Amino acid sequence: MVTATPQSRREERRDERRDGILDVARDCFLADGYAATSMSTIASRLGGSKGTLYNYFKSKEELFEAVMQRQCGALAETLFDVEHEGDDARERLEHFGAAFLKLLLTPESLGIHRVVVGESGRFPELGRTFYAMGPKVILTRMAAYVSDLMDQGVLRRADPFVAAQQFKDLAISGVLQPRTWGVITEDLTDAQIESQVNTAVDTFLRAYRPD
Repeated sequence: MVTATPQSRREERRDERRDGILDVARDCFLADGYAATSMSTIASRLGGSKGTLYNYFKSKEELFEAVMQRQCGALAETLFDVEHEGDDARERLEHFGAAFLKLLLTPESLGIHRVVVGESGRFPELGRTFYAMGPKVILTRMAAYVSDLMDQGVLRRADPFVAAQQFKDLAISGVLQPRTWGVITEDLTDAQIESQVNTAVDTFLRAYRPD
């Protein structure tokens, strides 16, 4: 049995404290928006001092970036679950499309999307941070998979990053924006998501059918 050293316990407590800060900061950003959220507000809701908060994050921008990095990292891990790597092309595209759509439509993801869209005009760094931490990472990994399919002759040769973007757009078409704007107010059922994704996969595979 391995006994934790005092240093490892301190590191564990620090990591737990950091996660707690990120949880509270995420809730503040979602509830109040980026501009209206201050380090003082976050420290107050944590029940500690602003000085303690600055020991972990030097600025609100750095804290927001850490929130995005954690959220988007969890999203990417879910989307590219290794247990699906042995599936054929259609099954993997269906898995990716369904997982991607379900995660984008969670209240938390919708909230982050609304914050970024609503405030990136005044704070352009928000949009750049969100894109770098989320969409770009996911699209880059998706593009690598699409490139493999092109190498295998499953899809015709084209720019894999553009193809990945187009598949993503097909998967969310007619759903994400209406849900974000409150036009669609009820959660999509599994059957509706399956139908949406199947249509996206059909269209994508036809568009990139080998010549």
